[in-house]
Amino acid sequence: MIRTQMIVALFMLGSSTIAVAQTLPNAGFIAPDTPGMETGKLAPNHLSGSDKLFIRQAALGGQAEVELGKLAQQKGNSEAVRDFGKRMVSDHSKAYDQLMQLHQDANPSTPKEPDLEHKRRRDELNKASGKDFDIAYLASQIQDHQKTANLLLWEIGFGQSAELTKYAAHTLPTVMAHLEMAKQQHAALRSAPPPQ
Repeated sequence: MIRTQMIVALFMLGSSTIAVAQTLPNAGFIAPDTPGMETGKLAPNHLSGSDKLFIRQAALGGQAEVELGKLAQQKGNSEAVRDFGKRMVSDHSKAYDQLMQLHQDANPSTPKEPDLEHKRRRDELNKASGKDFDIAYLASQIQDHQKTANLLLWEIGFGQSAELTKYAAHTLPTVMAHLEMAKQQHAALRSAPPPQ
């Protein structure tokens, strides 16, 4: 009974948040002098503030996935983790390249190196080894892919750029597949008996 009430409360909170965001006069953080602002339709190839933020966050996440995937290929204790790292490098490199092709004008503003959070995580993983590395890497992948899924869902629901919302919708299933793989591998490693 309590669980049902909590689910209903969360649904109502989410619905009201979306309704409020949709009624805001400038929910997309569009500058007043933006071409097309008066009609509510941005000029072609002009990005709103929220779309620019999406590109920045997606680029940061993609770059981190590639870097950490390479680390997993080098340090992974199990073949499954090394293979997962290889897939992260491949899939996230493609997604990053697609994102940059969509809005080449955003390239100069995209970060060229990881943010502090990803640098800290990389440093922690560099100190780990063996099964501890595998577990820590997969735990970080679960966390990162959950954040990325939320970022993509935000862009799908509230993005101003049709190209970026299409990109987000196209990318989301891959991110969800990565998340499920990371969860399964993490659970399998955590439940495996210690070596004799």
